[in-house]
Amino acid sequence: MKTTNVLVTGLYPIVAKSLEKNTNKFKQCVGTFVERRSTELYDTCPCDRIYFGTQELTEFYSAMGFTEKDVNEQLQKTFFYPLANMKKIVKDEFTIAMIMVIRYFYLKKLTKETELAATYLAFSGKFYPSIHYGRFPKVQPSEHRHVMEYVVNSELTNKFDLKREGSIFGAVRSICATWIDSYGDRIKDCDDDDIVYIVQQLHNRIKSFLTNIAEVYYKVYKDKDHYLSFDSDNLSTDNYRIADNDSLKTERAVEKTVTYLNTSKVDYKICQMASDSNVRPIEVHNIVETILNDNDNLPEVKELISLITIEYMVNSKDKDIKNIDFISTSITPKPNTKNPNILREKEIVEDWLNENSPSYRKRRSREATKSSYHKSVITYFTLCIYSANK
Repeated sequence: MKTTNVLVTGLYPIVAKSLEKNTNKFKQCVGTFVERRSTELYDTCPCDRIYFGTQELTEFYSAMGFTEKDVNEQLQKTFFYPLANMKKIVKDEFTIAMIMVIRYFYLKKLTKETELAATYLAFSGKFYPSIHYGRFPKVQPSEHRHVMEYVVNSELTNKFDLKREGSIFGAVRSICATWIDSYGDRIKDCDDDDIVYIVQQLHNRIKSFLTNIAEVYYKVYKDKDHYLSFDSDNLSTDNYRIADNDSLKTERAVEKTVTYLNTSKVDYKICQMASDSNVRPIEVHNIVETILNDNDNLPEVKELISLITIEYMVNSKDKDIKNIDFISTSITPKPNTKNPNILREKEIVEDWLNENSPSYRKRRSREATKSSYHKSVITYFTLCIYSANK
């Protein structure tokens, strides 16, 4: 059967027109979902299905300003819609609308928005939740968490995205980034057959991710007396839970903060708290906004967040970034330090300020002013870490 090009010519203009004015609403929609499901998304173990239902769909269409019916009208014109043997996932209105969202951001070369949209799609109903249900049909890990914790901590290697990234969200985001790299050309120039293909490829990657973990999980559960050195009668007790180590806690906190920054606008209230007599709130806002709007800065943004978090986790007794001590410790100036992590923080901030703040370049000769600018940037990101993880 001859392919069609309905979705790019008919549906994409609808989505693109919406995103021209509703990109922030879309990102807020994703942020709401992430906040609502944060416990499950940032878990180190794939124990839960992570529900994505009617509420999320309603929020999406409300943010975008078009309806499921609008999408369906275009879908019905495609060559594959009448085919009985075509998988339901490619006939799903939300899935196809999100592919158009991904295409919009990809064409605009907005890397973080493209990855965010792909990750949002990967957690939607036809992907992660339904695949999770199929991979764990019995002896579900939500009921035997200690077994899954053992699998993640002792059986998985760094070949597994979950082990390497430290959280469900991080693993799926990594998978989506690879998917975008692999099929970017098809996303850019696609007909309806290409769209069917790239949807199935993303679905297959999430399926492989969960299948590989499920195989290890059921192997360990089947022979749990061998793998787990405690009596099977006590399998459900908290005494045998494997605690998160500091590294996993840090990775999860960093991932939450990066997502928080990617799904929200620069917070003016935080800018006010990060300002002082030398640096006005609007200056803080403009500096941070310029930093975050440049995709080339994303690796350094994540690095800075990691450095701030690691420093506190390593040197504090409570290792809890949800308390005020984290803020006060992290934002206190350390002018004479030889700590390589702190020196790297200063280097990142200095580069950002030189590149993004004309006012800083004019005023940096005065040490007190230079220190104020540095502290404002560090304070903004520290408060974001706190806000994202509280």
